[in-house]
Amino acid sequence: MSGGDHDEIEDLIERLGRLPVANVGDAMERISAVDSGIRPMWRGARVVARAYTVLTRSGDNQGIHEAIDLAAPGEVLVVNGFADTSRALVGELLAGRARANGLAGFVIDGAVRDVDEIESLGVAVFARAVTPAGPYKMGPHRQQVPVALGGQCVMPGDVVVGDADGLVVIPIAQLGETVLAAEQIQANEVAKKALTAQRMNRE
Repeated sequence: MSGGDHDEIEDLIERLGRLPVANVGDAMERISAVDSGIRPMWRGARVVARAYTVLTRSGDNQGIHEAIDLAAPGEVLVVNGFADTSRALVGELLAGRARANGLAGFVIDGAVRDVDEIESLGVAVFARAVTPAGPYKMGPHRQQVPVALGGQCVMPGDVVVGDADGLVVIPIAQLGETVLAAEQIQANEVAKKALTAQRMNRE
């Protein structure tokens, strides 16, 4: 799949939404997981969406302000903030704007703040740290370029999947085969659990 038919991609993303991220990571031979330091900021946060990428100077969120209005509904903003945790790049106000624009959330190699308010908004946010310190807004930044994210390369349009276990990046060209493999892994695990339950019931 090079970019794929839009409806086909949407169907595959919907199927991904029913799978644990661990199964998706296993389907990708366990080499596509993002650094575990980038984690969900609230319990139950989940994201399955195509990436709109932002490269920004450490501690600066000017590019994120712009990206919220440039990204398409349903996309997740994937931000390379150079793992800087001294300044929060996203807080309640940006999360509220993202929700109003129909975005899927944020994945940030950096810090955020206002996590209680973000949880109340129901905006999925994955980040490296929390800090009350606000950001700079001077730039520079780049939109829709390849970015590094916790040891993985994310291209614009790649699919990012995240739950309580963390994040996996799926290159768009591998989306179809990855979904099929992950569904098979899940089916195998369900069968093994059922067999184990039967054995326990006989004992």
